[in-house]
Amino acid sequence: MKLSQQLKGSLIALLATITFSNVYIFSKLAMKDVSLASFGILWFGLALIWNLLYNWYKINKNHFKDLTKSSKRTLLLIACSELIASSAFFLAIHLTPNPTIVSFLANTSPIFVILLGFTFLKERFSIAEIIGIILILLGVGLINITESGIQLKQLTSPASLATFTFALFYGISLVLAKTKVGILPSSMITFYRNIALFLGFILYNFCLFKVPSYTEESLFYIFIGSLLGPFLGTILTFSALKYIEASKVTLIITSRSFFIILGAFIFIGILPSQNQFIGGVMTIVGIAIISIAGIYKNKRITK
Repeated sequence: MKLSQQLKGSLIALLATITFSNVYIFSKLAMKDVSLASFGILWFGLALIWNLLYNWYKINKNHFKDLTKSSKRTLLLIACSELIASSAFFLAIHLTPNPTIVSFLANTSPIFVILLGFTFLKERFSIAEIIGIILILLGVGLINITESGIQLKQLTSPASLATFTFALFYGISLVLAKTKVGILPSSMITFYRNIALFLGFILYNFCLFKVPSYTEESLFYIFIGSLLGPFLGTILTFSALKYIEASKVTLIITSRSFFIILGAFIFIGILPSQNQFIGGVMTIVGIAIISIAGIYKNKRITK
Protein backbone atom coordinates (compact mmCIF):
# COMPACT_ATOMS: atom_id res chain seq x y z
CA MET A 1 0.00 0.00 0.00
CA LYS A 2 2.83 2.36 0.90
CA LEU A 3 4.57 1.61 -2.37
CA SER A 4 1.44 2.32 -4.39
CA GLN A 5 0.97 5.65 -2.58
CA GLN A 6 4.59 6.61 -3.22
CA LEU A 7 4.22 5.69 -6.89
CA LYS A 8 0.93 7.55 -7.19
CA GLY A 9 2.35 10.67 -5.55
CA SER A 10 5.46 10.57 -7.75
CA LEU A 11 3.41 10.21 -10.93
CA ILE A 12 1.14 13.09 -9.91
CA ALA A 13 4.20 15.26 -9.14
CA LEU A 14 5.75 14.35 -12.51
CA LEU A 15 2.53 15.22 -14.32
CA ALA A 16 2.42 18.52 -12.42
CA THR A 17 6.00 19.18 -13.48
CA ILE A 18 5.28 18.61 -17.17
CA THR A 19 2.09 20.66 -16.93
CA PHE A 20 3.65 23.56 -15.05
CA SER A 21 6.68 23.62 -17.36
CA ASN A 22 4.38 24.93 -20.07
CA VAL A 23 3.76 28.07 -17.98
CA TYR A 24 7.32 29.28 -18.62
CA ILE A 25 6.88 28.94 -22.38
CA PHE A 26 3.29 30.09 -22.91
CA SER A 27 3.57 33.05 -20.53
CA LYS A 28 6.77 34.22 -22.27
CA LEU A 29 5.10 33.92 -25.68
CA ALA A 30 1.99 35.78 -24.46
CA MET A 31 3.96 38.64 -22.90
CA LYS A 32 5.71 39.34 -26.20
CA ASP A 33 2.53 41.14 -27.28
CA VAL A 34 0.90 42.30 -24.03
CA SER A 35 1.94 44.04 -20.82
CA LEU A 36 2.41 42.18 -17.54
CA ALA A 37 -0.66 43.90 -16.10
CA SER A 38 -2.91 42.88 -19.01
CA PHE A 39 -1.44 39.39 -19.02
CA GLY A 40 -2.04 38.78 -15.30
CA ILE A 41 -5.66 39.85 -15.17
CA LEU A 42 -6.72 37.51 -18.02
CA TRP A 43 -4.37 34.67 -17.07
CA PHE A 44 -5.72 34.39 -13.53
CA GLY A 45 -9.24 35.39 -14.52
CA LEU A 46 -9.39 32.36 -16.82
CA ALA A 47 -7.73 30.19 -14.17
CA LEU A 48 -10.49 31.24 -11.78
CA ILE A 49 -13.11 30.20 -14.33
CA TRP A 50 -11.46 26.77 -14.70
CA ASN A 51 -11.58 26.46 -10.90
CA LEU A 52 -15.26 27.41 -10.73
CA LEU A 53 -16.16 24.87 -13.42
CA TYR A 54 -14.14 22.18 -11.67
CA ASN A 55 -15.76 22.88 -8.29
CA TRP A 56 -19.22 23.04 -9.88
CA TYR A 57 -19.00 19.47 -11.17
CA LYS A 58 -17.09 18.15 -8.17
CA ILE A 59 -19.09 15.60 -6.16
CA ASN A 60 -17.64 16.40 -2.74
CA LYS A 61 -17.73 20.19 -2.55
CA ASN A 62 -15.64 22.00 0.04
CA HIS A 63 -16.66 25.28 1.66
CA PHE A 64 -14.55 27.93 3.39
CA LYS A 65 -17.06 28.24 6.24
CA ASP A 66 -16.60 24.56 7.15
CA LEU A 67 -12.89 25.01 7.89
CA THR A 68 -11.45 25.56 11.36
CA LYS A 69 -10.03 28.97 12.25
CA SER A 70 -6.51 27.57 11.99
CA SER A 71 -7.17 26.16 8.51
CA LYS A 72 -8.78 29.42 7.35
CA ARG A 73 -5.77 31.35 8.57
CA THR A 74 -3.37 28.96 6.81
CA LEU A 75 -5.40 29.15 3.59
CA LEU A 76 -5.30 32.95 3.60
CA LEU A 77 -1.56 32.92 4.31
CA ILE A 78 -1.02 30.56 1.37
CA ALA A 79 -3.11 32.85 -0.86
CA CYS A 80 -1.05 35.90 0.17
CA SER A 81 2.22 34.01 -0.25
CA GLU A 82 1.16 32.78 -3.70
CA LEU A 83 0.16 36.32 -4.69
CA ILE A 84 3.71 37.52 -4.01
CA ALA A 85 5.37 34.40 -5.46
CA SER A 86 3.42 34.28 -8.72
CA SER A 87 3.62 38.03 -9.30
CA ALA A 88 7.39 37.87 -8.86
CA PHE A 89 7.57 34.80 -11.09
CA PHE A 90 5.83 36.40 -14.06
CA LEU A 91 7.80 39.60 -13.58
CA ALA A 92 10.98 37.51 -13.87
CA ILE A 93 9.65 35.77 -17.00
CA HIS A 94 8.79 39.17 -18.47
CA LEU A 95 12.26 40.57 -17.78
CA THR A 96 14.32 37.54 -18.83
CA PRO A 97 14.93 36.68 -22.52
CA ASN A 98 15.30 32.95 -21.79
CA PRO A 99 12.68 31.44 -19.43
CA THR A 100 15.00 28.48 -18.74
CA ILE A 101 17.26 30.75 -16.66
CA VAL A 102 14.30 31.63 -14.43
CA SER A 103 13.66 27.93 -13.82
CA PHE A 104 17.33 27.37 -12.87
CA LEU A 105 17.40 30.31 -10.43
CA ALA A 106 14.03 29.21 -9.01
CA ASN A 107 15.76 26.03 -7.87
CA THR A 108 17.03 28.01 -4.87
CA SER A 109 13.59 27.48 -3.27
CA PRO A 110 14.69 24.47 -1.11
CA ILE A 111 17.44 26.63 0.41
CA PHE A 112 14.82 29.09 1.63
CA VAL A 113 12.71 26.23 2.99
CA ILE A 114 15.67 24.90 4.99
CA LEU A 115 16.59 28.38 6.25
CA LEU A 116 13.01 28.97 7.37
CA GLY A 117 13.01 25.64 9.19
CA PHE A 118 16.31 26.53 10.88
CA THR A 119 15.06 30.00 11.94
CA PHE A 120 11.52 29.23 13.06
CA LEU A 121 11.45 25.48 13.74
CA LYS A 122 15.01 25.20 15.11
CA GLU A 123 15.84 22.49 12.58
CA ARG A 124 19.50 21.67 11.97
CA PHE A 125 21.37 21.02 8.72
CA SER A 126 22.88 17.65 7.93
CA ILE A 127 26.21 17.42 6.11
CA ALA A 128 24.40 16.29 2.95
CA GLU A 129 22.08 19.30 3.10
CA ILE A 130 25.04 21.65 3.46
CA ILE A 131 26.68 20.04 0.41
CA GLY A 132 23.43 20.44 -1.52
CA ILE A 133 23.18 24.12 -0.57
CA ILE A 134 26.78 24.74 -1.66
CA LEU A 135 26.13 23.04 -5.02
CA ILE A 136 23.03 25.17 -5.62
CA LEU A 137 24.88 28.38 -4.76
CA LEU A 138 27.79 27.38 -7.03
CA GLY A 139 25.32 26.58 -9.78
CA VAL A 140 23.64 29.97 -9.43
CA GLY A 141 27.07 31.60 -9.57
CA LEU A 142 27.99 29.65 -12.71
CA ILE A 143 24.73 30.71 -14.38
CA ASN A 144 25.87 34.30 -13.99
CA ILE A 145 29.31 33.77 -15.57
CA THR A 146 29.44 34.98 -19.16
CA GLU A 147 32.20 35.20 -21.77
CA SER A 148 33.23 38.53 -20.27
CA GLY A 149 33.60 37.07 -16.80
CA ILE A 150 31.54 36.91 -13.63
CA GLN A 151 28.50 39.18 -13.80
CA LEU A 152 27.73 39.74 -10.12
CA LYS A 153 25.32 42.50 -11.11
CA GLN A 154 23.11 39.82 -12.63
CA LEU A 155 22.46 38.40 -9.15
CA THR A 156 20.95 41.73 -8.08
CA SER A 157 19.23 42.47 -11.38
CA PRO A 158 15.44 42.95 -11.25
CA ALA A 159 14.90 39.59 -12.99
CA SER A 160 17.11 37.70 -10.51
CA LEU A 161 15.63 39.43 -7.47
CA ALA A 162 12.13 38.65 -8.75
CA THR A 163 13.08 34.99 -9.22
CA PHE A 164 14.56 34.73 -5.72
CA THR A 165 11.40 36.35 -4.32
CA PHE A 166 9.35 33.72 -6.13
CA ALA A 167 11.57 30.92 -4.76
CA LEU A 168 11.19 32.18 -1.19
CA PHE A 169 7.42 32.57 -1.17
CA TYR A 170 6.82 29.42 -3.22
CA GLY A 171 8.73 27.52 -0.52
CA ILE A 172 6.60 29.18 2.16
CA SER A 173 3.41 28.12 0.33
CA LEU A 174 4.58 24.53 0.02
CA VAL A 175 5.47 24.30 3.71
CA LEU A 176 2.15 25.86 4.77
CA ALA A 177 0.20 23.49 2.52
CA LYS A 178 2.05 20.47 3.92
CA THR A 179 1.00 21.40 7.48
CA LYS A 180 -2.66 21.07 6.45
CA VAL A 181 -2.51 18.03 4.17
CA GLY A 182 -5.81 16.15 4.41
CA ILE A 183 -7.57 19.25 5.77
CA LEU A 184 -7.17 21.79 2.98
CA PRO A 185 -8.19 20.28 -0.40
CA SER A 186 -5.83 21.09 -3.27
CA SER A 187 -8.74 22.49 -5.31
CA MET A 188 -9.60 24.93 -2.50
CA ILE A 189 -5.98 26.08 -2.18
CA THR A 190 -5.83 26.61 -5.95
CA PHE A 191 -9.18 28.46 -5.97
CA TYR A 192 -8.27 30.99 -3.27
CA ARG A 193 -4.77 31.37 -4.70
CA ASN A 194 -6.25 32.37 -8.05
CA ILE A 195 -8.75 34.73 -6.40
CA ALA A 196 -5.89 36.55 -4.65
CA LEU A 197 -3.90 36.81 -7.88
CA PHE A 198 -6.86 37.91 -9.99
CA LEU A 199 -7.77 40.66 -7.52
CA GLY A 200 -4.10 41.62 -7.24
CA PHE A 201 -3.76 42.16 -10.99
CA ILE A 202 -7.07 44.04 -11.13
CA LEU A 203 -5.61 46.43 -8.54
CA TYR A 204 -2.37 46.60 -10.55
CA ASN A 205 -4.29 47.59 -13.71
CA PHE A 206 -6.29 50.14 -11.74
CA CYS A 207 -3.11 51.74 -10.37
CA LEU A 208 -1.66 51.97 -13.88
CA PHE A 209 -4.88 53.52 -15.24
CA LYS A 210 -4.67 51.21 -18.25
CA VAL A 211 -7.33 49.20 -20.05
CA PRO A 212 -6.12 45.64 -20.75
CA SER A 213 -5.50 44.91 -24.45
CA TYR A 214 -4.64 41.67 -26.25
CA THR A 215 -3.72 40.24 -29.63
CA GLU A 216 -5.26 37.08 -31.08
CA GLU A 217 -1.98 35.23 -30.57
CA SER A 218 -1.63 36.30 -26.94
CA LEU A 219 -5.23 35.24 -26.25
CA PHE A 220 -4.44 31.75 -27.53
CA TYR A 221 -1.29 31.41 -25.39
CA ILE A 222 -3.03 32.77 -22.28
CA PHE A 223 -6.02 30.46 -22.78
CA ILE A 224 -3.85 27.33 -22.99
CA GLY A 225 -1.32 28.43 -20.37
CA SER A 226 -3.92 29.42 -17.76
CA LEU A 227 -5.53 25.98 -18.04
CA LEU A 228 -2.26 24.09 -17.71
CA GLY A 229 -0.42 26.16 -15.08
CA PRO A 230 -2.38 28.11 -12.46
CA PHE A 231 -5.23 25.58 -12.55
CA LEU A 232 -4.18 22.04 -13.45
CA GLY A 233 -0.49 22.30 -12.50
CA THR A 234 -1.22 23.83 -9.09
CA ILE A 235 -3.93 21.28 -8.23
CA LEU A 236 -1.60 18.42 -9.15
CA THR A 237 1.30 19.86 -7.12
CA PHE A 238 -0.73 20.18 -3.93
CA SER A 239 -2.43 16.80 -4.60
CA ALA A 240 0.97 15.10 -4.69
CA LEU A 241 1.59 16.26 -1.09
CA LYS A 242 -1.13 13.85 0.06
CA TYR A 243 1.00 10.87 -0.93
CA ILE A 244 4.66 11.89 -0.70
CA GLU A 245 6.85 14.26 1.30
CA ALA A 246 7.32 17.88 0.26
CA SER A 247 11.02 17.13 -0.28
CA LYS A 248 10.14 14.47 -2.86
CA VAL A 249 7.72 16.80 -4.61
CA THR A 250 10.46 19.44 -4.77
CA LEU A 251 12.92 16.87 -6.13
CA ILE A 252 10.59 15.80 -8.95
CA ILE A 253 9.59 19.38 -9.81
CA THR A 254 13.22 20.34 -10.42
CA SER A 255 13.12 18.22 -13.60
CA ARG A 256 10.97 21.00 -15.10
CA SER A 257 14.14 22.72 -16.28
CA PHE A 258 14.75 20.02 -18.87
CA PHE A 259 11.19 20.25 -20.18
CA ILE A 260 11.55 24.04 -20.31
CA ILE A 261 14.83 23.79 -22.25
CA LEU A 262 13.07 21.57 -24.78
CA GLY A 263 10.04 23.87 -24.97
CA ALA A 264 12.16 27.02 -25.25
CA PHE A 265 14.06 25.48 -28.16
CA ILE A 266 10.91 24.28 -29.97
CA PHE A 267 8.72 27.37 -29.49
CA ILE A 268 11.20 30.23 -29.01
CA GLY A 269 14.32 28.86 -30.69
CA ILE A 270 16.77 29.60 -27.85
CA LEU A 271 18.98 27.48 -25.62
CA PRO A 272 20.93 28.34 -22.45
CA SER A 273 24.67 28.89 -22.74
CA GLN A 274 27.11 26.17 -21.68
CA ASN A 275 27.75 27.83 -18.31
CA GLN A 276 24.04 28.35 -17.73
CA PHE A 277 23.28 24.73 -18.55
CA ILE A 278 26.04 23.33 -16.32
CA GLY A 279 25.06 25.73 -13.53
CA GLY A 280 21.43 24.67 -13.92
CA VAL A 281 22.38 20.98 -13.67
CA MET A 282 24.37 21.76 -10.51
CA THR A 283 21.30 23.37 -8.91
CA ILE A 284 19.24 20.29 -9.78
CA VAL A 285 21.88 17.94 -8.31
CA GLY A 286 22.02 20.13 -5.20
CA ILE A 287 18.25 19.90 -4.78
CA ALA A 288 18.39 16.13 -5.30
CA ILE A 289 20.94 15.82 -2.47
CA ILE A 290 18.86 18.06 -0.17
CA SER A 291 15.65 16.19 -0.95
CA ILE A 292 17.13 12.71 -0.48
CA ALA A 293 18.74 13.84 2.79
CA GLY A 294 15.37 15.17 3.93
CA ILE A 295 13.67 11.88 3.10
CA TYR A 296 16.19 9.86 5.15
CA LYS A 297 15.93 12.37 7.99
CA ASN A 298 12.14 11.93 8.10
CA LYS A 299 12.52 8.15 8.09
CA ARG A 300 14.86 8.32 11.11
CA ILE A 301 12.40 10.56 12.97
CA THR A 302 9.41 8.29 12.33
CA LYS A 303 11.25 5.11 13.41
